[in-house]
Amino acid sequence: MSDRPERFRETTADACVDGIIRRVGKTIVLGLPLGLGKPVRLVNALYERARQDPSIDLHILTAISMLAPRGSSFLERQFLDPFVRRLYGDVPELAYARDVLDKRLPPNVKVSEFFFKAGSFLHNEDQQRNYICTNYTHAVRDLVAQGVNVICQMVAPEREPDGDLSLSCNPDLTLDLVPLLRQQEAAGQKVAVVSELNRNLPWLGHHAAVPVSDFDLLLEHPDTDYPLFPVPQGSISPADHLIGFYASSLLKDGGTLQVGIGSLGAAVVHSTILRHHHNDQWNALYERLRIASRFPFIAREGDTGTFREGLYGCSEMMVDGFMHLMKAGILKREVYDDLETQERANRGESVSESGVVIHGGFYLGPADFYQQLRDLDEQERRRIAMTSVNFINDLYDHRFGSQRLKAAQRRHARFINSAMMHTLSGAAVSDGLEDGRVVSGVGGQYNFVAMAHDLPEARSIITLRSTRESGAETVSNIVFSYGHCTIPRHLRDVVITEYGVADLRGKSDEEVYLALIRIADARFQPSLLKQAQKAGKVRKDFKLPPSWRDNTPAHVREVLGSVGEGEAFPPFPFGCDLTSEELVLAKALQGLKSATAGTRGKLRTFARAMRANVGRPDLQPYLERMGLLSRKGPSAWLNRRLLTVALEQSGAIESPEESRH
Repeated sequence: MSDRPERFRETTADACVDGIIRRVGKTIVLGLPLGLGKPVRLVNALYERARQDPSIDLHILTAISMLAPRGSSFLERQFLDPFVRRLYGDVPELAYARDVLDKRLPPNVKVSEFFFKAGSFLHNEDQQRNYICTNYTHAVRDLVAQGVNVICQMVAPEREPDGDLSLSCNPDLTLDLVPLLRQQEAAGQKVAVVSELNRNLPWLGHHAAVPVSDFDLLLEHPDTDYPLFPVPQGSISPADHLIGFYASSLLKDGGTLQVGIGSLGAAVVHSTILRHHHNDQWNALYERLRIASRFPFIAREGDTGTFREGLYGCSEMMVDGFMHLMKAGILKREVYDDLETQERANRGESVSESGVVIHGGFYLGPADFYQQLRDLDEQERRRIAMTSVNFINDLYDHRFGSQRLKAAQRRHARFINSAMMHTLSGAAVSDGLEDGRVVSGVGGQYNFVAMAHDLPEARSIITLRSTRESGAETVSNIVFSYGHCTIPRHLRDVVITEYGVADLRGKSDEEVYLALIRIADARFQPSLLKQAQKAGKVRKDFKLPPSWRDNTPAHVREVLGSVGEGEAFPPFPFGCDLTSEELVLAKALQGLKSATAGTRGKLRTFARAMRANVGRPDLQPYLERMGLLSRKGPSAWLNRRLLTVALEQSGAIESPEESRH
């Protein structure tokens, strides 16, 4: 480390690669940030150098290497290609990540991730073998154990001469990893800490602001700065909205919130805003669901009013939802980095200094989220503190704050995370399958669940949909048992599906089993009860109450419709990157994929396609968007008919059977 790093201005990334090799040699164990903070220009140049020079041994250690989607079928590609060009046309692609997906890494390059983009590598044996299972808070330790000797990160440039750089989207591990590498450097190990400047990256201060001298090499080429990788908004289904609504009823004014990415997290945010700005409408649904009588613990642990004191965000991932909560006047409870000041604030005493309303470890989200961060004024920017994930995700003393300070800040904490499945014994399945394959990763989920059991008045909330589609079959996500778990049953707490809330903490096994059966889909309750009774976990004479049989998708739609589903609970409350035609096509193509998952479904669909009328006027805009209007050949002939069937099955256009009635 030197006071003035070697700067590569107005030059190619290759020169910076030369600098890395001069410092550490040709055995490179490269640590890259999770998600957004990967310096694409530099990493692509380093990876290409390794591709061309087999004497370089390159091991990349990272998590969530983002790529634009590609379709697996002709129709999917026709749908995705224009959308991908629109959203990602100017975003350079991570070359190593594409080669990992296509299984064409050269033998001298290895990629190990501790968190996958969900489901991306289920069928990639190399990545399954190279996966490193670790808690987010242990990632720094494990990177060091793997021998990392180079860190490369995209950073926001100085705002003034000799000013600080900003780690912005990824101080999460870097803040703790760099000091450890410097210790190793002092002991004689060769290391390189490298930054790539990008002016499109929002500058954020507090712990994320670091001196230029923290880096050994710095790549700066403003003319080639590229847009940040966007993650489009997903749609929120009626089931997701109801899950989010139940979760919002557990939030205490003056409390603390952690929530993750995806439609379930967005649903929590939307219902929280609804509760604050349309409290009468929110309470109408609260009463319609009879929450106070059906789940009385919510009346004790939660709240139904507006957020006068507001919430404080403490989340490893700062999702765009926190910006929506800030703009809605909900994310406004300030916390302070001094224990005495924090305790005064907790007592309601006047505090003169300014605090922060959210601590985040990393961020990733839609393009308009990045623009909102760039547009923050100085006062708003000071309210956001991007910091070490080890400060956020556990309660141990950290150089940024003691355990006492963290506990004082995190009042009435609600740590909300999602799962794929949940067993009746209380174990959550969030990251992998029972055959050993990894779907995503543990990340910080275990840490937040454990912390909820250690903090006074805190609760861990696991959200999941009650069912999922597997091929053409509907299966339950509440299962009797499963051969893998992410959260063990002894840390069971609160579980939410679209059918209600199960309070599992401190309860007997029979109470736990029945609480989870109660929020399962009614189609699966009899078999779950039978298994529980066979195992001796539920008394033999227990009968399913009639009210539990209301747990159906139709009932979900009926309940939301009673308070104006479309207006109060829209599928895209925070915007959408798809056109109206693309929304229709996306739904239709998803239905077609499910309908043709099995042999029988394929035969039925193809038989119907042979009879499809592709000349009807209402079909033409969709054929045009899919590039099928004038395309010639047998493939186009068949795909026009398959698309017609898909649109009919989704209800977008009238089917011949309907038109005859």
